[in-house]
Amino acid sequence: MPSRQHSTVLYIEDNAANRQLVEMIIARRPGITLLTAENGASGLAIAGERQPGLILLDLSLPDMDGFEILARLKADPRTASIPVFALTGSPLTRQSPDNPTFEGILAKPLDIHKFYDVIDHYLKA
Repeated sequence: MPSRQHSTVLYIEDNAANRQLVEMIIARRPGITLLTAENGASGLAIAGERQPGLILLDLSLPDMDGFEILARLKADPRTASIPVFALTGSPLTRQSPDNPTFEGILAKPLDIHKFYDVIDHYLKA
C-alpha cells in the first residue's frame, strides 16, 4: 500500500475551466503536485492509488454527487483520513451528524487567499 503523499492535491472536477484555474493557482506553490479527475469513479481510483494529502471535490459530477464520493472515501481505509474540501457555488444543505462531513467548504468563485490558506495548512507547504 503506498504511503500518503502529503504534498499532493487531488481535484475532482468535471469542468475543464475550473480544473485549469486550480492548476494555475497550484502552480504558484512550488513542491505541490496536482492530480485531477473528471468524474467520481476516476477520482476514487486515483485517491486510493495515490493517497493525496488533500482532496478538493466538486459536488456536481456526471457519474455521482460529491456526498456519495465523500462517503466512499471515508469508508475506504486507504482514504479515510484524507481531508476533503467541497468546492461549490451552492450552499451545503445535506451535511448532518449521521453522515461523513467535509473538512471544509471553499465557495466558487474561489477566494485565492483562503484557498492558499487551506493548501498551506493541510499540506504544510
